[in-house]
Amino acid sequence: MRAVCLDDKRKLAVAEVTTPQADGEKVLIKVSSVGICGSDIHIWEQGQRKGLIMGHEFSGTVVDAGALKDSLSIGDRVTVLPLNPCGECEPCKKGNSKGCLNALAACPGITAPGAYADYYLARPDMVRKLPDNISDEEATLIEPSAVALRAIRMAGVKPGDKVLVAGGGVIGLLSAAFARIAGASYIALTEANPLRGENAKKMGDVDEVFDGTDEQLVPKLAQASGGGFDYFIDCVGIAPVINTGIMALKKGGKLMLLGINYAPVPISGLMAVIKEIELKGSIGYDQEFDMVINLMSKQILKTERFISDTIGLDGVQAAFEKLSSGKYPDVKIIIKP
Repeated sequence: MRAVCLDDKRKLAVAEVTTPQADGEKVLIKVSSVGICGSDIHIWEQGQRKGLIMGHEFSGTVVDAGALKDSLSIGDRVTVLPLNPCGECEPCKKGNSKGCLNALAACPGITAPGAYADYYLARPDMVRKLPDNISDEEATLIEPSAVALRAIRMAGVKPGDKVLVAGGGVIGLLSAAFARIAGASYIALTEANPLRGENAKKMGDVDEVFDGTDEQLVPKLAQASGGGFDYFIDCVGIAPVINTGIMALKKGGKLMLLGINYAPVPISGLMAVIKEIELKGSIGYDQEFDMVINLMSKQILKTERFISDTIGLDGVQAAFEKLSSGKYPDVKIIIKP
């Protein structure tokens, strides 16, 4: 089969690789659509996992149902939780598969083959059948939507709250969407890329977009929020952005960290203490994955609007270069093998 493999730092190549074989247990899936994730961009930039087939946000059709032959049929449309909990560590035994201590061992698209390919072989307990009214393309947004939903749920956003989101990428846009669904009365977004800022306005979930590079950003945010935000959702992960969020929060506000940075990030501890800021990190999801499928099926969350472009396997390298350049408004590009 054809697959896109990591060939070197910032270099991908389409290659012929061995097609995964049905084994009577796992579910063999013909990949229909797969999204390019920010974490894929990070792996590509580092180039340390040569030969890796990335891709963990995807949908497809069943070729062999394996252990799910009584509940799935050939041709059924499915998606997959890209998780590989061991089931043996303490978090797993307590029902917290997201907190698995061995989660990165054979994690789909991260440390094990993913879905930038014609076929994917899935753990049966991670497979979810798709409702008819969720398209293959929309289904690629289930995984990032679950990430955003968990953060908004952990934050506790409620009707009337004022929410600041940093970052106009797909996680930031989805966080804004869920904040709106939760009843937030005012949602602002900061973004350094003016093209993404304009795109965020078009999505319709934010009330106002602010230039993340503006030297007067903090006073402008204070004025716009009437003295401070209840919640700050960081989807960027760099010190200036996080510290701006701390300054923009009202006393007793809550900061949610979603942005990933592989290096230590210095924050304004003094202001966090003075304001008695509550800081939480959020990664992944638990029941949010299935919740998102339900919300999308009911049309409460509409995700097709976030898709910027659709490409084939041969266009993946160019798409990565585009997404990492900061010169385009694109937030989600979908691959159709």
